[in-house]
Amino acid sequence: MNNIQQRKKSNTFVTYENQYFYNINRRQTSSWLPKDFTERTLTKAIKKNIDRKRPSIDEVTLINGVPLFSWIELNVNELCNRRCIFCPRSGDYPNQNLHMDLELVDSIASQLVEVGFDGTINISGTGEALLTKQLVDLVKKFGDRELGIEIVTNGDKLTSSLIKNLYCSGLTQLVVSMYEGQEQIEYFNNLFTECGIDKKLYTLRDRWYDEDKDYGLLYTNRTGALGGELPDSEKRACYYPYYAIYIDWNGDILLCCQDSYNRTIILGNAYTKSLWDIWTSQKYFEYRKILKDGNRCKAPCSNCNANGMVFGANHAESW
Repeated sequence: MNNIQQRKKSNTFVTYENQYFYNINRRQTSSWLPKDFTERTLTKAIKKNIDRKRPSIDEVTLINGVPLFSWIELNVNELCNRRCIFCPRSGDYPNQNLHMDLELVDSIASQLVEVGFDGTINISGTGEALLTKQLVDLVKKFGDRELGIEIVTNGDKLTSSLIKNLYCSGLTQLVVSMYEGQEQIEYFNNLFTECGIDKKLYTLRDRWYDEDKDYGLLYTNRTGALGGELPDSEKRACYYPYYAIYIDWNGDILLCCQDSYNRTIILGNAYTKSLWDIWTSQKYFEYRKILKDGNRCKAPCSNCNANGMVFGANHAESW
């Protein structure tokens, strides 16, 4: 665990055509009518963000022959100031004043250094990141260790001083989802320019569309948190457990981000076990084994319509 014995960049690379537009014509499977990847739903902003993340996510690091995760999603709080129609918060998902403890963050950062992690830590999850207590200190835990850290936000609470403090603490990317309209592009560009932040260090995503244009995103049913039960489980592979790890505010490790609202499967807790021990646990292996073959028979996968193949082909090939 202490030494990375082998690093490789896999030659396996799924083409854009197969990844983005996989199974375009599948039938709608829920009263909520979830959409899939199509030429219409895949906007330029989505393509740009996927391309931005791909080099970091698709590089495979092997430790004793086992692929290490390259994407970590942190759910650092349970608060949001919006109730978007495509989010479970538009229903009965509650706002709770719960936050990830800095002690846990420090432990996670230390473990990542120990295993030689060089992927991306993504702060998003079920809450609005900028409502997090001690957010700047949290970012600094990773920044001081020169780990790649990015934040996804609706931008409502962004100020010049906060932007400067976050980047000074080691933030490497700020992703802003814009819900109000095109006028936000100029506003946020001006705000980042005032702070001296290069355009390569932030991403603006257009999310102001209505349902006819899929809200400008690739949404899913969140394993049933939106839309209820699917009549039949999807018959296609999913690579989330091969490359990504999701850490909830209380240290629980969930199967993937798609189940972040239901929390059906908890694979371990970062307070009591190391990330590496959880990542290589038998329970994780059981899901990887069936998902690679397109078998979504086990919960929560049996009620999930997420594509699951945007990233992770390299990792799946390496297991």
